[in-house]
Amino acid sequence: MMKDYARKGRLAVATPQANPTVEAELRRMLPYDVDYCTLRLVSESSDPKTRLIEYLTTLPETIKSQLSGMAADTLLFGCTASSYLTDEKTEKDVMAEASEILNGAEIINAAKAIKKYFTQNKIKKIAILTPYPQWLQEHAMRYWTEQGIEVVATEQVDIGGEDTYKIYELSSNDAKPGLINLMEADCEAILISGTGMPSLRLIAEFNQPSKKIISSNYAMTIIGLSYLGLKPKKQTEWFS
Repeated sequence: MMKDYARKGRLAVATPQANPTVEAELRRMLPYDVDYCTLRLVSESSDPKTRLIEYLTTLPETIKSQLSGMAADTLLFGCTASSYLTDEKTEKDVMAEASEILNGAEIINAAKAIKKYFTQNKIKKIAILTPYPQWLQEHAMRYWTEQGIEVVATEQVDIGGEDTYKIYELSSNDAKPGLINLMEADCEAILISGTGMPSLRLIAEFNQPSKKIISSNYAMTIIGLSYLGLKPKKQTEWFS
């Protein structure tokens, strides 16, 4: 039976409760015949580290309560920092349980997607641009180093505090000066880490064959669509 909208696939997209960026960027990148439905990752904790971990560890229950049996071909988990703060075994177990609930659907989290993108493009040396407070920046750098990626330079967008909620008030213009600085770094790619940081205008403006600009949402979309045998829309169509 032909579906009216999700003719080539339906994505489930899990995004932090206050994040306004994941859906906005996906909407611009996804082909018109791929649909998505959003799950809000929720936590009542006022501590940002606890909150980011709970987004991941409660994912199976979030799927049960919010999707209520709705079918999805793939789930995109749109919180990079959860991977930076959670050990790999816990993450693997949670993703396996989430996949089982979704009848075997592939679960693609942002960090896994970035890692896969690096492997596919043979990227071993990166610079990192984040909107993270210092405590989270250190976790991010350690994570990528442990993945065998050399981090040669970093830049941080000032969010004026320690709580990651402040990320959601940023625009790509806030990140642009840091990205320009990193364009001088001796690296193969610049990672804009964090699904709340708007990135598509920066990718469209600065991406080049010799130095790729990759973001959490961009990698997650590319890898997620690849499981459907599809590619995102061309960059020239993102803002048309």
